[in-house]
Amino acid sequence: MLLRRLLAVPKPLNFRLRRSLSVSSIIQPIRLIKYTFGTTIFTGLGFISYTVYESGPEWEKFRRTSYFWSHMIPVYLHYRYQQMYFQFFPTKTPAEEQQAWLSLHNKYCDYVMNVVLHQRGVYIKLGQIASTRPDIIPKTYLKKFAQLQDGVPAQPGEYARQMIEQAFGKPLEEIFSEFNPVAVGAATIGQAHEARLKGSNQSVVVKIQYPEVRRLFGLDFSTLKRFIKLAQPEHLPLFDEFEKGFQIEFDFRREARALDVIGRNIMPLYPNIVIPRPIPGMATEFVLVMEKLEGTKLVDALKVEQAKMAAAQGKTLEEFEQEMMTKYVSGELYREAKKKYTPSALIVNTYASLVRTINQIKNVCIFLYNHSIVPIMQRVPMDYIEQRVFINPHEIIDLLNDVHAHEILIDGIFNGDPHPGNIFLL
Repeated sequence: MLLRRLLAVPKPLNFRLRRSLSVSSIIQPIRLIKYTFGTTIFTGLGFISYTVYESGPEWEKFRRTSYFWSHMIPVYLHYRYQQMYFQFFPTKTPAEEQQAWLSLHNKYCDYVMNVVLHQRGVYIKLGQIASTRPDIIPKTYLKKFAQLQDGVPAQPGEYARQMIEQAFGKPLEEIFSEFNPVAVGAATIGQAHEARLKGSNQSVVVKIQYPEVRRLFGLDFSTLKRFIKLAQPEHLPLFDEFEKGFQIEFDFRREARALDVIGRNIMPLYPNIVIPRPIPGMATEFVLVMEKLEGTKLVDALKVEQAKMAAAQGKTLEEFEQEMMTKYVSGELYREAKKKYTPSALIVNTYASLVRTINQIKNVCIFLYNHSIVPIMQRVPMDYIEQRVFINPHEIIDLLNDVHAHEILIDGIFNGDPHPGNIFLL
């Protein structure tokens, strides 16, 4: 929603130039463009000065606000200029205009991503949300922002050690028998590490919050709200609601209580759903220890299936994704799904069980061959057949919809951040 007007390809106005143009009819639009462009520049400079002045004398506040405005105002102006140019001089064909917008997206995609990674915090959260909206975000930005779901750079291991020891008031070695200093994931407000509890040797995940995100929360939202007011003021009420929801993520003790309640509500009703439980007595404001679940991110498993489907059609994964994205945006994918027969969950599960059984029989034969014929006849051992994980997207989507509907409509407590990086296939 935030980048819709900034990045989406605009619809041209019903403005056409006459065949016989007078000098004044040519100069007038040019003057209008120059006037609007100059006004926009001065407006941007005014916003920068106002933001820096209001942020106070602290250097960090000055640095963050000035960095954002100095980097994003030129991007905004370039997009606005191209939009106005196409509105007043519609001389290009739709295909040429589309190519011009694509060139602009390619020009600024990495640039905007670097701004997000530099600012971190709230900016990463907005990038994650944008990565799940192919209906309003250009594909170039969509693919780039998808990296924010699980590819955010993490803080070093020493930073994690300091946060843990400060939270629990004891050395890390007295809490964990093993601790991986390399983070397994990083997100908006913190990062996660794998560890084993001392004594029980239980595998756990340790979530660590970045204190600076909370400290800069008000400043970052204030900066972004001013940018929205400049670019898309009609979305300010929605952004205010997003700000309220984000505030509750800062206390990990609250998250631990929510995990415990949601687990008790959902897991007895849905045996195929597992919700990690917090370790009793190991939740503080900035550090949370919870049980570790072994699995693969659902989005990664689906990509493997997509690659197989693309190969079966003689296409690359990128070509297949582009085709599906085009069909999704146009609505063709939904219309095709209504016409075509899709196998039920029972048929898919039965087929998967049959394939697994056949592969197990083959692996038994390979085992007997490798341990009898191979040593006697000096033959080359055979490789075992890897068991394939069958995924039924329709069943998974229905299950996730049922669970979230139950959480929202019946329990009144739910997961407010179900982006693809937060769902695992166990």
